[in-house]
Amino acid sequence: MSDDPIELSDPDVVVDAATGKLSYRGEPYSGAVTQTRADGTWHEYWSYDEGDRDGDWTGRYPDGTMRYNGEFYRNRPVGTWQEWYPDGSRRLEDVYDIEGMLLTHSAWNPAGEVIEFEDERTRKGISPDAVPADDPALRWDDGEGRMYYRAEPFTGQQFRRPAPSSPITDLAGYTDGPTRGWFLDGTPRYTGDYADRHEVGRWCEWFPTGNRKEETVFARDGALLTQTEWDEAGTVTARYGENQD
Repeated sequence: MSDDPIELSDPDVVVDAATGKLSYRGEPYSGAVTQTRADGTWHEYWSYDEGDRDGDWTGRYPDGTMRYNGEFYRNRPVGTWQEWYPDGSRRLEDVYDIEGMLLTHSAWNPAGEVIEFEDERTRKGISPDAVPADDPALRWDDGEGRMYYRAEPFTGQQFRRPAPSSPITDLAGYTDGPTRGWFLDGTPRYTGDYADRHEVGRWCEWFPTGNRKEETVFARDGALLTQTEWDEAGTVTARYGENQD
């Protein structure tokens, strides 16, 4: 690892635009990279390990006020990233997990008012009053085919996590509304809608690669109209109904 920072403007510095990896004199670089002003003060300080963005990243305004600060781990942003206005008031805060998945995003205007907020629930279209699937007040009645919540028929949203610290992977609406599923990395796994307690419209399912796996179309009364299935290579393996390309 280099003890002395190198300048980003050094002609021996090469940054791969696709991967973000940095090499110096033809080798993956470990150490600090700076961008320095004419007066000798730096306004960017970035850390690398074997070419990967790894460690503290900081930027400052000309007067030395912090402009942004965050941390990378193996090319992924992790932990809390923050940005500030020139007067030192907060501008943005993004929180990532160890895998680099964005957990929450907040932004403020110069007056200190929140102008943006997003977390996993808002990103996935989950209502603020949605109920976790392991809530003991939820009860499914097999005889009626109905979900109850606190002894009343449940008409809200239920979400599920495979483990307490895991991302949300499933969303169901009772008795009408969307049903959604995601892989652990947040990519869509399936999507569809219910109305009058049966499937309606277009239901889709995907492989982890993002390739489509199944598409089913239902009439407004729940009747199955068409269904198509694909393998992971994108070849149609099954087909039901007409007008399937």
